[in-house]
Amino acid sequence: MIGNLRLGLASRAGYFAGLVSRTFGRGRGETIHGRVLLKVYPSALEKLAVGRDIVLVSGTNGKTTTTSHLTKILALGTDELVSTSTFGANMHSGIATALATKPQNRYVVLECDELYLPFMYQALKPKVIVLLNLSRDQLHRTGEVRKVANLWHQTFTKDDVTLVIDRDDPFLEFAVANAGHVLRVTFGGRKHPDAATCPACSALLDWSAGDYRCECGLGNELPQVRADQRLRGPGRNSVLAIEAARLMGAVVPVDLQEELTLNAPDRVSDFHVAGRYIPTRLAKNPESWRESLGQLSARQIILSVNAKGIDSLDTSWLWDVDYRSLESTQVICTGDRRLDVAYRLSVAGIDVSVAESFSKAVEMFTSEPIEAIASYTAFQDLAANALGLSKAVTGGQQ
Repeated sequence: MIGNLRLGLASRAGYFAGLVSRTFGRGRGETIHGRVLLKVYPSALEKLAVGRDIVLVSGTNGKTTTTSHLTKILALGTDELVSTSTFGANMHSGIATALATKPQNRYVVLECDELYLPFMYQALKPKVIVLLNLSRDQLHRTGEVRKVANLWHQTFTKDDVTLVIDRDDPFLEFAVANAGHVLRVTFGGRKHPDAATCPACSALLDWSAGDYRCECGLGNELPQVRADQRLRGPGRNSVLAIEAARLMGAVVPVDLQEELTLNAPDRVSDFHVAGRYIPTRLAKNPESWRESLGQLSARQIILSVNAKGIDSLDTSWLWDVDYRSLESTQVICTGDRRLDVAYRLSVAGIDVSVAESFSKAVEMFTSEPIEAIASYTAFQDLAANALGLSKAVTGGQQ
């Protein structure tokens, strides 16, 4: 009884802290809400998870969009309300806030940072975990992809949760090698840019048949679901979300499946800057930049890159991206690391200029269409300006 009262008081204190944050334009309030909640009641995560059907979504790219899609599928397919984090706050405080918001909801879908996933798995006791992909990201924090793959490999050793994975990713296959229940989905195989060697034994992977195989046995497990090999990243993630929803008991209509897979959107927002609406894609690592560059159609492009906060402080990954699709376009680089990007493009023979700010970059172009790609904090800066906030609040560390 005392514990429930303390949890109630902690939730109320967190709610008012978040309200104050929003009122004074200091952020969306999700993280401060959770921080206060956990400070007053340190066991709030475990307590708020009791008796609820929880799904965790993790991976390098696509967590926020996939979480949103899975939430929609569950709500429509079960006729029940679903708790989630709207803005992608995916560490302790943001997850605590999502759990505390409408705690009567049976279903909960939570985006989870890759390094925090083992803790959340133990604390929340989820029914299903969706693992989207693993590639290089935030090199100063996660280092090599194998660091996360090894961490997950050591974590998932029981049969108390069902893991849904993209089986075409060798790092994910290694991560779940000791798990009890795994639903493997394949999209026909595609070579992973970071997986020349086996994450299990370090031998060279054999990709000659359009799929990976290793003498140690990695790659021998057959997939249970075969999906359309033409799907890009967002579409593949939507398939994983659909399979996870089915495991949770949702009925997924065919038209909804087609909407979420064949027309799966990238992380794109239209920001109003300097009198223009600029479609801007969020891209935070080599893989997401490859996806984003492949979707550009305008001839006037803004690339905005920072290296702070949740961004990778190391921008050497810029050299791992193929920029040939930008040939015959006019590119202006902005952001804290605009010179890094501009130099990389100049080496590739791309016509490039720099601007001190995103708005000045817009003003340098003609009236023809403009598209942009922005790193995480650069994207959040634009989102914060659109909301009238005094500073950006990054989804993972707000």
